[in-house]
Amino acid sequence: MNRVLDSMTNQTPSNYEVEILIVDNGSTDETSQVVSQRQVLDTRIRYVLEREPGIAHARNRALADARGEYLAFIDDDAWADPDWLENLLAPIQSVSPRPECVVGPVSLVWEGSRPDWFPDRFESLLCRYEMGNVARFLDADAYLLTTNSLFHRETLLKLGGMRTDLGHKRKALIGGEDNDIFNRLIANGHRVYYQPTAHVNHPVPKERQTRRFLLRRLFWDGASQPLFERTSGNNERATGAWTEFYRSSRRSLRFLFETFHGLLTGNRTAAETGFYRLVQRLGRMRTYLIIALGTDHSIDMNSQVGKVGLPPQS
Repeated sequence: MNRVLDSMTNQTPSNYEVEILIVDNGSTDETSQVVSQRQVLDTRIRYVLEREPGIAHARNRALADARGEYLAFIDDDAWADPDWLENLLAPIQSVSPRPECVVGPVSLVWEGSRPDWFPDRFESLLCRYEMGNVARFLDADAYLLTTNSLFHRETLLKLGGMRTDLGHKRKALIGGEDNDIFNRLIANGHRVYYQPTAHVNHPVPKERQTRRFLLRRLFWDGASQPLFERTSGNNERATGAWTEFYRSSRRSLRFLFETFHGLLTGNRTAAETGFYRLVQRLGRMRTYLIIALGTDHSIDMNSQVGKVGLPPQS
Protein backbone atom coordinates (compact mmCIF):
# COMPACT_ATOMS: atom_id res chain seq x y z
CA MET A 1 0.00 0.00 0.00
CA ASN A 2 2.81 2.44 0.81
CA ARG A 3 4.39 1.89 -2.60
CA VAL A 4 1.25 2.68 -4.58
CA LEU A 5 0.51 5.66 -2.33
CA ASP A 6 4.03 6.97 -2.86
CA SER A 7 3.58 6.77 -6.61
CA MET A 8 0.15 8.44 -6.45
CA THR A 9 1.14 11.34 -4.21
CA ASN A 10 4.00 12.10 -6.62
CA GLN A 11 1.55 12.66 -9.48
CA THR A 12 1.19 16.37 -10.29
CA PRO A 13 -0.42 16.68 -13.73
CA SER A 14 -0.66 20.21 -15.05
CA ASN A 15 -4.09 21.78 -15.65
CA TYR A 16 -5.88 19.20 -13.47
CA GLU A 17 -6.92 18.98 -9.84
CA VAL A 18 -6.41 15.50 -8.43
CA GLU A 19 -7.96 13.49 -5.63
CA ILE A 20 -6.61 10.12 -4.51
CA LEU A 21 -9.46 7.76 -3.65
CA ILE A 22 -8.57 4.59 -1.73
CA VAL A 23 -11.24 1.88 -1.86
CA ASP A 24 -10.82 -0.66 0.93
CA ASN A 25 -12.53 -3.86 -0.21
CA GLY A 26 -12.76 -5.51 3.19
CA SER A 27 -9.01 -5.69 3.81
CA THR A 28 -7.68 -7.57 6.83
CA ASP A 29 -4.35 -5.73 7.06
CA GLU A 30 -3.51 -2.22 8.26
CA THR A 31 -4.81 -0.41 5.18
CA SER A 32 -7.07 1.99 7.09
CA GLN A 33 -4.31 2.96 9.53
CA VAL A 34 -1.79 3.51 6.73
CA VAL A 35 -4.26 5.69 4.83
CA SER A 36 -5.09 7.70 7.98
CA GLN A 37 -1.42 8.47 8.50
CA ARG A 38 -1.06 9.50 4.86
CA GLN A 39 -4.12 11.77 4.98
CA VAL A 40 -2.36 13.94 7.54
CA LEU A 41 0.41 14.57 5.00
CA ASP A 42 -1.73 14.83 1.85
CA THR A 43 -5.27 16.21 1.99
CA ARG A 44 -6.01 14.90 -1.51
CA ILE A 45 -6.36 11.38 -0.12
CA ARG A 46 -9.86 10.04 0.61
CA TYR A 47 -10.79 6.66 2.05
CA VAL A 48 -13.99 4.69 1.39
CA LEU A 49 -14.99 1.19 2.45
CA GLU A 50 -16.69 -1.30 0.11
CA ARG A 51 -17.72 -4.38 2.10
CA GLU A 52 -19.08 -6.40 -0.83
CA PRO A 53 -16.13 -8.59 -1.89
CA GLY A 54 -14.90 -8.43 -5.47
CA ILE A 55 -12.75 -6.15 -7.57
CA ALA A 56 -15.74 -5.12 -9.70
CA HIS A 57 -17.58 -3.95 -6.58
CA ALA A 58 -14.50 -1.99 -5.53
CA ARG A 59 -14.20 -0.29 -8.93
CA ASN A 60 -17.91 0.54 -8.91
CA ARG A 61 -17.52 2.08 -5.46
CA ALA A 62 -14.75 4.29 -6.83
CA LEU A 63 -16.98 5.19 -9.77
CA ALA A 64 -19.84 6.15 -7.45
CA ASP A 65 -17.74 8.14 -4.99
CA ALA A 66 -15.22 9.89 -7.23
CA ARG A 67 -15.74 13.61 -7.75
CA GLY A 68 -13.76 14.26 -10.90
CA GLU A 69 -14.69 14.24 -14.57
CA TYR A 70 -12.12 11.51 -15.22
CA LEU A 71 -11.33 8.47 -13.12
CA ALA A 72 -8.03 6.58 -13.30
CA PHE A 73 -7.60 3.07 -11.90
CA ILE A 74 -4.47 1.40 -10.55
CA ASP A 75 -4.16 -1.80 -8.49
CA ASP A 76 -3.14 -1.57 -4.85
CA ASP A 77 0.00 -3.66 -5.43
CA ALA A 78 1.12 -1.75 -8.53
CA TRP A 79 3.02 1.52 -8.82
CA ALA A 80 3.18 4.17 -11.52
CA ASP A 81 5.94 6.23 -13.11
CA PRO A 82 6.11 9.86 -11.86
CA ASP A 83 4.64 11.19 -15.13
CA TRP A 84 1.99 8.45 -15.38
CA LEU A 85 -1.09 10.58 -14.81
CA GLU A 86 0.25 13.47 -16.92
CA ASN A 87 0.73 11.08 -19.85
CA LEU A 88 -2.55 9.26 -19.25
CA LEU A 89 -4.44 12.56 -19.41
CA ALA A 90 -2.51 13.99 -22.37
CA PRO A 91 -4.73 12.41 -25.09
CA ILE A 92 -7.79 14.05 -23.50
CA GLN A 93 -6.37 17.43 -24.50
CA SER A 94 -4.41 16.58 -27.65
CA VAL A 95 -6.21 13.76 -29.50
CA SER A 96 -9.20 14.25 -31.76
CA PRO A 97 -11.76 12.82 -31.53
CA ARG A 98 -11.41 12.84 -27.77
CA PRO A 99 -11.23 9.31 -26.29
CA GLU A 100 -13.56 8.23 -23.52
CA CYS A 101 -10.97 5.79 -22.21
CA VAL A 102 -7.16 5.84 -22.17
CA VAL A 103 -5.04 2.82 -21.26
CA GLY A 104 -1.32 2.32 -20.80
CA PRO A 105 1.21 -0.52 -20.61
CA VAL A 106 1.80 -2.65 -17.53
CA SER A 107 5.23 -4.21 -17.02
CA LEU A 108 5.89 -7.17 -14.76
CA VAL A 109 8.51 -6.86 -12.04
CA TRP A 110 9.55 -10.34 -10.96
CA GLU A 111 10.68 -10.98 -7.43
CA GLY A 112 14.10 -12.50 -7.96
CA SER A 113 14.61 -13.76 -11.53
CA ARG A 114 11.91 -14.73 -13.97
CA PRO A 115 11.41 -18.54 -14.09
CA ASP A 116 12.63 -19.97 -17.40
CA TRP A 117 9.68 -22.36 -17.59
CA PHE A 118 6.96 -19.68 -17.39
CA PRO A 119 5.26 -19.39 -20.83
CA ASP A 120 5.36 -15.89 -22.34
CA ARG A 121 1.79 -16.23 -23.61
CA PHE A 122 0.42 -16.43 -20.06
CA GLU A 123 2.06 -13.26 -18.74
CA SER A 124 -1.20 -11.40 -19.37
CA LEU A 125 -2.71 -13.54 -16.59
CA LEU A 126 -0.22 -11.83 -14.25
CA CYS A 127 -1.33 -8.37 -15.46
CA ARG A 128 1.22 -7.77 -18.22
CA TYR A 129 -0.25 -5.45 -20.85
CA GLU A 130 1.60 -4.26 -23.94
CA MET A 131 0.16 -2.89 -27.18
CA GLY A 132 3.39 -1.64 -28.73
CA ASN A 133 5.25 1.68 -28.73
CA VAL A 134 2.84 3.66 -30.91
CA ALA A 135 -0.01 5.70 -29.46
CA ARG A 136 -3.27 4.82 -31.23
CA PHE A 137 -6.98 4.13 -30.98
CA LEU A 138 -7.70 0.48 -30.26
CA ASP A 139 -10.09 -1.49 -32.46
CA ALA A 140 -12.54 -4.19 -31.50
CA ASP A 141 -9.88 -6.92 -31.68
CA ALA A 142 -7.96 -5.42 -28.74
CA TYR A 143 -8.66 -5.41 -25.01
CA LEU A 144 -7.80 -3.39 -21.91
CA LEU A 145 -6.67 -3.88 -18.33
CA THR A 146 -8.17 -1.61 -15.71
CA THR A 147 -4.88 -2.01 -13.82
CA ASN A 148 -3.75 1.03 -15.83
CA SER A 149 -6.73 2.90 -17.22
CA LEU A 150 -8.52 6.24 -17.34
CA PHE A 151 -12.26 6.62 -17.98
CA HIS A 152 -14.58 9.52 -18.63
CA ARG A 153 -16.61 9.02 -15.49
CA GLU A 154 -20.00 9.97 -16.93
CA THR A 155 -19.51 7.56 -19.84
CA LEU A 156 -18.71 4.71 -17.48
CA LEU A 157 -21.73 5.57 -15.33
CA LYS A 158 -24.02 5.51 -18.36
CA LEU A 159 -22.68 2.09 -19.30
CA GLY A 160 -23.61 0.84 -15.84
CA GLY A 161 -20.11 0.40 -14.46
CA MET A 162 -18.32 -2.91 -14.09
CA ARG A 163 -20.16 -6.22 -14.15
CA THR A 164 -20.23 -7.59 -10.63
CA ASP A 165 -20.69 -11.24 -11.64
CA LEU A 166 -17.19 -10.99 -13.09
CA GLY A 167 -13.92 -10.01 -11.42
CA HIS A 168 -11.85 -11.57 -8.63
CA LYS A 169 -13.70 -12.34 -5.42
CA ARG A 170 -11.40 -13.49 -2.64
CA LYS A 171 -10.17 -16.98 -3.64
CA ALA A 172 -12.35 -17.24 -6.77
CA LEU A 173 -10.25 -15.72 -9.56
CA ILE A 174 -13.16 -15.10 -11.92
CA GLY A 175 -12.13 -12.59 -14.58
CA GLY A 176 -13.48 -11.07 -17.77
CA GLU A 177 -14.73 -7.76 -16.37
CA ASP A 178 -12.02 -5.83 -18.23
CA ASN A 179 -12.85 -7.50 -21.56
CA ASP A 180 -16.52 -6.86 -20.92
CA ILE A 181 -16.18 -3.12 -20.31
CA PHE A 182 -13.88 -2.80 -23.34
CA ASN A 183 -16.47 -4.53 -25.55
CA ARG A 184 -19.27 -2.35 -24.20
CA LEU A 185 -17.27 0.82 -24.83
CA ILE A 186 -16.59 -0.19 -28.43
CA ALA A 187 -20.14 -1.47 -29.04
CA ASN A 188 -21.57 1.87 -27.90
CA GLY A 189 -19.30 3.91 -30.17
CA HIS A 190 -16.88 5.07 -27.49
CA ARG A 191 -13.17 5.41 -28.22
CA VAL A 192 -10.34 3.66 -26.37
CA TYR A 193 -6.86 5.11 -26.82
CA TYR A 194 -3.55 3.41 -26.07
CA GLN A 195 -0.90 5.70 -24.56
CA PRO A 196 2.46 3.87 -24.37
CA THR A 197 4.12 6.53 -22.20
CA ALA A 198 1.62 6.11 -19.33
CA HIS A 199 3.49 3.29 -17.64
CA VAL A 200 2.65 1.15 -14.60
CA ASN A 201 4.64 -1.63 -12.90
CA HIS A 202 3.03 -4.72 -11.42
CA PRO A 203 4.90 -7.12 -9.11
CA VAL A 204 5.07 -10.90 -9.48
CA PRO A 205 5.88 -12.22 -6.00
CA LYS A 206 7.48 -15.63 -5.55
CA GLU A 207 4.16 -17.27 -4.65
CA ARG A 208 2.83 -16.41 -8.13
CA GLN A 209 5.85 -17.86 -9.90
CA THR A 210 4.87 -21.47 -9.31
CA ARG A 211 3.21 -23.97 -11.61
CA ARG A 212 0.56 -24.44 -8.95
CA PHE A 213 -0.45 -20.78 -9.15
CA LEU A 214 -0.40 -20.79 -12.95
CA LEU A 215 -2.67 -23.84 -13.08
CA ARG A 216 -5.06 -22.23 -10.61
CA ARG A 217 -5.08 -19.04 -12.67
CA LEU A 218 -5.72 -21.00 -15.89
CA PHE A 219 -8.57 -22.92 -14.26
CA TRP A 220 -10.34 -19.72 -13.24
CA ASP A 221 -9.64 -18.15 -16.61
CA GLY A 222 -11.51 -21.07 -18.16
CA ALA A 223 -14.27 -20.77 -15.55
CA SER A 224 -14.75 -17.10 -16.50
CA GLN A 225 -15.10 -17.63 -20.23
CA PRO A 226 -18.69 -19.00 -20.32
CA LEU A 227 -19.94 -16.03 -18.30
CA PHE A 228 -18.16 -13.49 -20.46
CA GLU A 229 -18.96 -15.12 -23.82
CA ARG A 230 -22.65 -15.69 -23.24
CA THR A 231 -23.58 -12.29 -21.86
CA SER A 232 -21.31 -10.26 -24.15
CA GLY A 233 -22.71 -11.90 -27.27
CA ASN A 234 -19.52 -13.70 -28.29
CA ASN A 235 -21.09 -17.17 -28.12
CA GLU A 236 -23.45 -17.65 -31.07
CA ARG A 237 -24.41 -21.21 -30.11
CA ALA A 238 -27.82 -20.92 -28.48
CA THR A 239 -27.41 -24.17 -26.59
CA GLY A 240 -28.01 -25.16 -23.02
CA ALA A 241 -25.46 -25.49 -20.29
CA TRP A 242 -25.62 -29.30 -20.37
CA THR A 243 -24.80 -29.33 -24.08
CA GLU A 244 -21.85 -27.02 -23.49
CA PHE A 245 -20.73 -29.17 -20.57
CA TYR A 246 -20.66 -32.29 -22.75
CA ARG A 247 -18.91 -30.37 -25.52
CA SER A 248 -16.24 -29.23 -23.09
CA SER A 249 -15.93 -32.79 -21.78
CA ARG A 250 -15.09 -34.08 -25.25
CA ARG A 251 -12.48 -31.38 -25.74
CA SER A 252 -11.02 -32.17 -22.33
CA LEU A 253 -10.50 -35.77 -23.43
CA ARG A 254 -8.72 -34.52 -26.54
CA PHE A 255 -6.41 -32.29 -24.49
CA LEU A 256 -5.78 -35.19 -22.09
CA PHE A 257 -4.74 -37.32 -25.08
CA GLU A 258 -2.44 -34.53 -26.31
CA THR A 259 -0.83 -34.39 -22.87
CA PHE A 260 -0.15 -38.14 -22.69
CA HIS A 261 0.96 -38.28 -26.34
CA GLY A 262 3.48 -35.52 -25.66
CA LEU A 263 4.79 -37.38 -22.61
CA LEU A 264 5.07 -40.69 -24.47
CA THR A 265 6.89 -39.13 -27.43
CA GLY A 266 9.18 -37.02 -25.27
CA ASN A 267 7.67 -33.77 -26.57
CA ARG A 268 7.59 -31.78 -23.34
CA THR A 269 6.24 -28.62 -25.01
CA ALA A 270 3.27 -30.49 -26.51
CA ALA A 271 2.59 -32.21 -23.19
CA GLU A 272 2.60 -28.93 -21.26
CA THR A 273 0.44 -27.17 -23.87
CA GLY A 274 -2.10 -30.00 -23.78
CA PHE A 275 -2.17 -29.94 -19.98
CA TYR A 276 -2.62 -26.16 -19.80
CA ARG A 277 -5.51 -26.35 -22.27
CA LEU A 278 -7.00 -29.22 -20.27
CA VAL A 279 -6.95 -27.19 -17.05
CA GLN A 280 -8.66 -24.23 -18.76
CA ARG A 281 -11.29 -26.57 -20.21
CA LEU A 282 -11.96 -28.07 -16.78
CA GLY A 283 -12.66 -24.53 -15.57
CA ARG A 284 -15.25 -24.11 -18.32
CA MET A 285 -16.82 -27.43 -17.34
CA ARG A 286 -17.05 -26.26 -13.74
CA THR A 287 -19.05 -23.17 -14.68
CA TYR A 288 -21.36 -24.97 -17.11
CA LEU A 289 -22.05 -27.68 -14.53
CA ILE A 290 -22.94 -25.09 -11.87
CA ILE A 291 -25.26 -23.37 -14.34
CA ALA A 292 -26.86 -26.65 -15.43
CA LEU A 293 -27.49 -27.75 -11.85
CA GLY A 294 -28.62 -24.29 -10.76
CA THR A 295 -26.56 -24.55 -7.59
CA ASP A 296 -25.11 -21.03 -7.64
CA HIS A 297 -27.62 -18.25 -8.20
CA SER A 298 -24.85 -15.66 -8.39
CA ILE A 299 -24.09 -17.06 -11.86
CA ASP A 300 -26.86 -15.95 -14.17
CA MET A 301 -26.25 -16.78 -17.82
CA ASN A 302 -29.28 -14.76 -18.87
CA SER A 303 -28.38 -11.61 -16.97
CA GLN A 304 -28.27 -8.34 -18.85
CA VAL A 305 -24.90 -6.63 -19.10
CA GLY A 306 -26.27 -3.38 -17.70
CA LYS A 307 -27.38 -4.99 -14.42
CA VAL A 308 -24.26 -4.30 -12.44
CA GLY A 309 -25.67 -2.81 -9.29
CA LEU A 310 -23.76 0.43 -8.79
CA PRO A 311 -23.50 1.24 -5.08
CA PRO A 312 -25.15 4.39 -3.71
CA GLN A 313 -22.85 7.35 -3.35
CA SER A 314 -21.38 7.81 0.13
